[in-house]
Amino acid sequence: MISAILLLLLSPAAAQTPAVAVSSPAFAGPALRLAAEESYPRFEESFKSKAGLIKAARRAIKYLETLPASKTIRVADRDYGPAQLIDSARAVVELAQKAKTADEFDAGIRESFDVFQSAGLDGTGRVVFSSYYQPLLRASLKKTPAYPYPLYRRPKDMVEVDLAAFGKSNGESSWLGRLTKDGAVVPYYTRGDIDRRKALAGKGLEIAWLKDRFDALDLHIQGSAILKFPDGKERLLKYAATNGKTYNSVGLTLVKAGVFARDEITHDKLREYLRANPDAESWILASNPRYVFFELAPLPEDGEPFGATEQSLVPARSIAVDPAFMPLGGLYFFTTTSPQTDKDGRLLAMAANSRFAFGLDTGGAIKSPGRVDIYAGHGPQAAATARGQWADGKLYLLVKKLPPRER
Repeated sequence: MISAILLLLLSPAAAQTPAVAVSSPAFAGPALRLAAEESYPRFEESFKSKAGLIKAARRAIKYLETLPASKTIRVADRDYGPAQLIDSARAVVELAQKAKTADEFDAGIRESFDVFQSAGLDGTGRVVFSSYYQPLLRASLKKTPAYPYPLYRRPKDMVEVDLAAFGKSNGESSWLGRLTKDGAVVPYYTRGDIDRRKALAGKGLEIAWLKDRFDALDLHIQGSAILKFPDGKERLLKYAATNGKTYNSVGLTLVKAGVFARDEITHDKLREYLRANPDAESWILASNPRYVFFELAPLPEDGEPFGATEQSLVPARSIAVDPAFMPLGGLYFFTTTSPQTDKDGRLLAMAANSRFAFGLDTGGAIKSPGRVDIYAGHGPQAAATARGQWADGKLYLLVKKLPPRER
């Protein structure tokens, strides 16, 4: 199995946010459809602990409470208010705490919720599940011989152009560029401009320095990390922006050059090759023009990053979805096949996986109703899980049944 990270390296699209995976073709058609009860899956989870589910539900509620009460959220042919998604989160928590058996829990879900199934990639319900994690990287606040590779904050000369305001969308809502000294707006610098031609060097934009250029590329894929500094302190590195360029696969560049066959390349082999060919490394990495900018923040209490909902993600219970089709803050249930790993990151098995989770994040390559990214957490176990997750499955959105109409 090719890892989710490797598939990103081979894919024609890249991450804009902490949530990452391979791109999907444009989707046409209803994203969700009300499922008949006879087609429901069994609402039974692959593990017993409900603590993560309860924590994720509370964070979804906090996000939903920030939305205007009058806002409507389209689900199939229905429009719900945030209050109904909040009630859904509370209802699943109540059931999880009250149900004494798996059968009782399943029956409670069937009785209390309307179930909508994702149309998937092609209308058949097929959803592809990948995974992402938060790396722990050693870093320095100052450039040293041991830490020569910079990470940059969002540059002040970056501007975002609202294309709709000019009557030209070309399928995009905005365009990123930079403002020149003479007032012109031009495309922003590419990775090659920044890494090889040092376009941002000396402008005071460096916020940290890494030991390994490949770690920087990994970080640009994952979108966030915990940075550990020489004094032992740790800080959260958060996604801030990209240069707006389209991702080009670094792995695919080497496949096309005949260095690797597509089915033999791995994340570790790619890293080893680049380390063994330092003269070519910067050119190879520059074949991906997309560049990510970051900001430093205090480490959250649980050490997990914030998703697009500005809520700290809960491992295994937070997923990235495409908000154009799937509501953020929504309660989801999915079935797929996932790696089962131990705390040392050793793969134990590929096993059936079913669980409830909340849509707390988005991803630049998570497009259409047929793509989901599962947040795995941080540490060796999370890294192994994320790298091994790439499988088909099914996705369901659950909304608590409406009470009898009073007016």
